[in-house]
Amino acid sequence: MPVSLAAAHFGTEGDARKGYFVGAMLGDGGMTSCTPEFHGDPLDGAVEFMREFAAEHGCGVREIPQGAIVRLRFPFRAGHRNPITDCLRRFEVWGQRCEEKRLPDMPLSRDFWIGCLSGLVDTDGCVRERINARGAVHGSVEFATVSALLASQVSDALLRLGVSNRVRVDQRQQKQGHSINGRLVVRRRPIHIVEISRATALVRLSGLLDLRIGYKSARLKGVAQAIGHVTPARSEMHGYDESVALDRVKSISVVGIRNVYGVATTPSGLFVVNGLVTGAVRQSTLANR
Repeated sequence: MPVSLAAAHFGTEGDARKGYFVGAMLGDGGMTSCTPEFHGDPLDGAVEFMREFAAEHGCGVREIPQGAIVRLRFPFRAGHRNPITDCLRRFEVWGQRCEEKRLPDMPLSRDFWIGCLSGLVDTDGCVRERINARGAVHGSVEFATVSALLASQVSDALLRLGVSNRVRVDQRQQKQGHSINGRLVVRRRPIHIVEISRATALVRLSGLLDLRIGYKSARLKGVAQAIGHVTPARSEMHGYDESVALDRVKSISVVGIRNVYGVATTPSGLFVVNGLVTGAVRQSTLANR
């Protein structure tokens, strides 16, 4: 039974630069006040990108040092709509709080997704390199968020790009305290982590992402180079297409007559369920049943 591992269909909305901007703002941005803000190391590439992106849209940049990082604000002329805010509104992320973060349900382009994933990994992601007792190099790329929906969207986008991954929940919750009537209330939020650790997936991811934070980019390239000799297993279960795996049907049994339900999706007719890309029923097919 053939099982598709990737769905190559993407839309046309957005480009790589807008994708990176949206992803980075979802990670280390502030989008709930009057003026958009971004926090980062003033010497790294993410902050430099934000300066350039603001200039492209005619926005000023006010930089406020806060220890080792800088707080960037993007003010615009009084009485005029802020084009930076308009960009965030267009992609429906303006005003989102941390647990509400998500990407819009619109036909985003492949370049936008790659840019967005790059911005998310640069801000709320990490690249790890490990060497086991035998001296073999292993690695992983992880993205962490308190938004279960955003983690699911990132995982699905990676699968559509052919990058296998898994989502796990860290029960060592992030704690936030606030006072109600003089009493401290602690709110616990589990952390949802999207992890890419398979060698072939890391090599593919390294060729897709455009990381702007220097040490993360260098580490990912180093890991990919160290494990680049690893290739997908070739056997009767894999072989004619890297995006398709073959699995055996274990058993067939008679269950009687049951109602059958179909799922209609657009525009690609493909959707991801439990990490597998599967086909959907066409609208016309459903209409005839």
